[in-house]
Amino acid sequence: MVAKSSMPSTVGERFGEEGRGRKSYAAATLVRHDANASCIAAVNSSQEELMASSSGGVFSILARAALNRDGVVYGHAYVAPTKVKCLRVDDEADLHRLRGSKYVQSEMGLIMRDVLADLCAKREVVFSGTPCQVAGLKSFLAARGASTDRLLLIDIVCHGVPSPEFFADCMDWEFCGDSLSELRFRDKSEGWGCVGTAFVSLGSPHNSMSRKRAFSPKTSYYYTRFLAGDVYRESCYRCPYAGGKRPGDITLGDFWGIDHAAAGLNPRQGISLVVANSAKGESALHAVKNASQWAERPLDEAVAGNDQLRHPTTRAAERDRILEDWKARGIAALESDYRRETAWGRRAWLAKRVVKKLLKGVIR
Repeated sequence: MVAKSSMPSTVGERFGEEGRGRKSYAAATLVRHDANASCIAAVNSSQEELMASSSGGVFSILARAALNRDGVVYGHAYVAPTKVKCLRVDDEADLHRLRGSKYVQSEMGLIMRDVLADLCAKREVVFSGTPCQVAGLKSFLAARGASTDRLLLIDIVCHGVPSPEFFADCMDWEFCGDSLSELRFRDKSEGWGCVGTAFVSLGSPHNSMSRKRAFSPKTSYYYTRFLAGDVYRESCYRCPYAGGKRPGDITLGDFWGIDHAAAGLNPRQGISLVVANSAKGESALHAVKNASQWAERPLDEAVAGNDQLRHPTTRAAERDRILEDWKARGIAALESDYRRETAWGRRAWLAKRVVKKLLKGVIR
């Protein structure tokens, strides 16, 4: 029997009396893309924000615009090295916590109540999350008759999420012996791609030093499984939002497959896909255009480079076996199998990195 992770906090939250349990709010009104939907490719003009973001840094533009108008922003951040939660930010100094990809299920907690309170207080609110989180929030607010005139919803192009338990198990094993302090799945110091950086502390608590350690699907079992899409939550393979139907005013993602020469944009440090799904989304595009290099692109080009705008991730035949092995044999056995099977590829990747660093040193 396949192990089940905790109930996803993406579709609702606990409220009322303890005995009432959880109520799902995922059945929200959907916004369907049409051929005339505005679609742009964008690169944040702020080099600092661009480099701190996973793609083109458009989330930072939209969030900063709201904060400058005394608004609040809701996004997702690490609250521990292997735990991600939805957080409220009302100070631009804290915005950095919400940037970057977190490839694991995020805990919503009671955050929907906070959004409701901010809207009732006439605050402008930007909420960013997976489509199911956005849809859940929409239905939660609709059930309470809340005005959403001041609410901008951003849904991200999501592949699916593994369980927090599986993520924590893998990271504990992969960084065994070191104290993991920070994890970045998409570190653009080497360009726009899938190379990540882990910050670990070495030595004793009283005499420790921090060190950066690069990781990628070539070296990380978890990262490999995530990109293969064979350890996601069961519901992710039946996602109703991964097919052109989006619950947000804006859809954000990486503009994979863009003809960057035709767009006139440099792909080296990432390009964001931005699709406006509503009149409110169209209005928000003005802030994006004023703070970025951008180009209008055909929606078909965006869909062609992002399978999750066409259909959910295909459920792999191996999924049950992998998760059953994890529960029966433990993560150490799976990680050891992976390391043995990928030994040459891992060494080759690490060797290439050493050569690149040496060449950079020579060129300088």
